[in-house]
Amino acid sequence: MSILKLLIVEGNTKEENSNFNKAGCVPQSENFKQHVKMIEPNCEMDIVEPNDDSTVSKIIASLKKYDGIVLTGSTLRINDESNEVKKHINFIKTCFKHEKKIFAACWGLQVAVTAAGGKCRVAPSGPHVGIAYDIELTNEGKKHKLYASKPHKFITPAFNYDEVEIPPNNAVLLASNKINKFEALHFTVGNSEIWGLQYHPEIPYDYMIKLIKHRSQKLINNKSFKNETEINQHISLIEKAKVQLKDDIRLLELKNWINYLKENN
Repeated sequence: MSILKLLIVEGNTKEENSNFNKAGCVPQSENFKQHVKMIEPNCEMDIVEPNDDSTVSKIIASLKKYDGIVLTGSTLRINDESNEVKKHINFIKTCFKHEKKIFAACWGLQVAVTAAGGKCRVAPSGPHVGIAYDIELTNEGKKHKLYASKPHKFITPAFNYDEVEIPPNNAVLLASNKINKFEALHFTVGNSEIWGLQYHPEIPYDYMIKLIKHRSQKLINNKSFKNETEINQHISLIEKAKVQLKDDIRLLELKNWINYLKENN
């Protein structure tokens, strides 16, 4: 079997990655790279930022060489319709023209759904802040390779204000919870196959806690929490969940996708 070659699409801008660094967190693309290396040490990976026009043109010219594409999380919001958002959507549409297998997490799912003709919105039931409770697999999810060996009901890292409202026409619902109906989807666009999650199996709870602490004032200002006391209580709940969630279970979705690539490589 040849060495897997992956393209990781960074969801955040350079400016936002500076904020992540201030929080003590690596960029989303680097975090994915580290976790893929844990699963498949010999994998070769390149990172692209859709806002970097010169790099994007080079990557597009060599898209054929990649076995899979990873779409990371982001603080961008689909419905802002900013130039940055438009560049992400256009880049993913270009990826759809090639025969690619895509793993899309959180923003990655939202941008892939939008590029495929679906629709996203602000989640009316509120955000996930660092953690998502009681995600349940559908009957289709229980049979899907994405969830091989995964418990049928689980808790996982998550951080999102937006959600999928209308999935692409051929999408199959794989998992849901009370906050987001579309926690996981499988769909195809052109020659591409997308396994998309609204949550973050690739992000440890420690990383989430750092982000919450760094964003505490913003979380109070946007009324996610009333005050610092509520934030600290929430962090305590995540700390308890952290003890129970082992890395091998947390990372199963990513591991299963990589195994799927290897089967088809």
